[in-house]
Amino acid sequence: MSDNNEPIEELKQERDEGAGHLCLLYESEAELLVPVVPFIQKGVQLGQRCIYLNAGEEMLDCVLKNALASQKNDIGALMVLSAREAWLQLGGFDPQRVLGLLQSLCARALGDGFKGTRIICDMGWAGGDAVPGRVLAEFELELTRFAERNQVRLLCLYHRGSFRPEQLLELARLHRHLLIGETLCSNPFFIPRDGEAGSADTSELDLFLTAVQAASGAANDRERLRQELEQAYSALARKIYENWQEEDTLRANEQELQEKDEALLEHRRRLQTVLQHLPVVLMALDQENCLASCNHHFEHLTGFRAEEVMGKQLLELLEVDEEDRQEVLMAHPSDGGDYRDEEWPLRCKDGGVKSITWSNLSWYVPIQGWPNWIIGIDITATRHAERGFRALSDELRVRGAELEALGYAVSHDLSAELTRIEQQCTLLRQLCAATLSSGGQEVLAEIHRRVRESAGRVQALKRFTALAAEGLSPEQVDLSAIAAEIAAKLGGRGGEHRVTFNIEQGVTATGDRQLLHLALEQLLENAWNSTCGVTHPLIRFGATEVEGKRSFFVSDNGPRIPTKLPPHKPSRSLSGLGGGLGLVTVQRIISLHRGRIWAADEAERGATFYFRV
Repeated sequence: MSDNNEPIEELKQERDEGAGHLCLLYESEAELLVPVVPFIQKGVQLGQRCIYLNAGEEMLDCVLKNALASQKNDIGALMVLSAREAWLQLGGFDPQRVLGLLQSLCARALGDGFKGTRIICDMGWAGGDAVPGRVLAEFELELTRFAERNQVRLLCLYHRGSFRPEQLLELARLHRHLLIGETLCSNPFFIPRDGEAGSADTSELDLFLTAVQAASGAANDRERLRQELEQAYSALARKIYENWQEEDTLRANEQELQEKDEALLEHRRRLQTVLQHLPVVLMALDQENCLASCNHHFEHLTGFRAEEVMGKQLLELLEVDEEDRQEVLMAHPSDGGDYRDEEWPLRCKDGGVKSITWSNLSWYVPIQGWPNWIIGIDITATRHAERGFRALSDELRVRGAELEALGYAVSHDLSAELTRIEQQCTLLRQLCAATLSSGGQEVLAEIHRRVRESAGRVQALKRFTALAAEGLSPEQVDLSAIAAEIAAKLGGRGGEHRVTFNIEQGVTATGDRQLLHLALEQLLENAWNSTCGVTHPLIRFGATEVEGKRSFFVSDNGPRIPTKLPPHKPSRSLSGLGGGLGLVTVQRIISLHRGRIWAADEAERGATFYFRV
């Protein structure tokens, strides 16, 4: 049996170059031209002579027209013989004569310099009953032997309409390969006839086995190709899907990068806008400390336009002394500086200068192209205000000294007058004690008491003036202990006025001990005096929460004249609550401690003073 599983590449090479006897069964002109024209052209390309044994003039013109269309320079490579010149010479078909003709044509081709010969046998002249089938079959066998012996490539053309089907089938079995379109196919029905080996049954069996083998091989090849195609399709689908995913990823990354670029550009625009409109002076310097950029505030402050100062040296823009010029240069090295609140005046277009405090952040925040970039805050108004404040402070200090001297003089004179009044009251009591009525004696005693109270307040004012002049000395002060000390002092005065003191223990505050002692003394004395004539006088001192803040209080149950102050509300004026000079002194002490003092009273039911320090 013949091997019907020859590789495709081997068949292709054999079809194009090797010797062999091929067969083409055709019905239409298209089926003829598709394989024949390339067959001729390939032979010409390989340097072979193509001999066409024609069967009719019409077919000859068609083949020549197509075969020679691209072979204009190789006309000698194609030889065409008509049916009368080739097949029916001397009026009939003689196989041996035709074979001799072919032998001579092949020899002539080699003599003309061609590398080989290709022969196309158009068998249309043998259609019908022109040649017996046995003779035609024997001729085909001789052609096979001729092709192998002379290394010639033969192609026999059979028109299917000119021969009986059973005759074509028998002739097809005599060819090892068949041309179907442009494809060279192994003939599974090919039966070698050399030596007539084997019987007809054996030939039929071989034919059957060959067909089965070919069908099985074709089925196996089809299944294998189908599986390979499915695998290739799956791999291609996976690759396409992976490419789609990769493309989607790349597109998403590209979109993300584009969004980031747009965001970065927007950020840069905003940053430039912010830098241009910052309410501070911005100057960017290059490697030579020349101005490379400035913002709108620089232009507004100095009066210069940016193009007027661009490229100027930093020292040309600042108003610095000779001894400070080197310091300015050292503060702006080529790799970026680092300083805070350096004050160097900035020159203006109108010839004036602005006081500016400069800061350099270039070392920590480098910007490409700007080795140094500095920001400045205009403190010109602050410097003017400081000078005005110092002048006012000096003036206030002078006036304060004058007022202190005046207050001391007034206090001294008032104390002297009160002392003389007290002495006159004492002398009047001694001289007229026997003649004064009881009412007169009470009036005299009241005058004496009022004089002593006024003298005490004047002394307190003198003490406050002296202490305030020395300044505050803050410390932790035990207010409960001070209140207890003052209560003991007031209780030691004797007489019929007995007061109950209710003092909360552990009350402390931060402040000047002597001034807080004086303030508590005035508040407690005021409460002492207010409770005169009360059946059960009570004075309380302690700490409480008022409006969410810790406050101190001094309260009594002495009678009061109704006031317009709302209860438990801060008040700037303490007049109308008695003891005006003493309470004004207290208010000044609390003010020195940056605190607050206010009063709350209820008519005929006492009063409460609150204060914070």
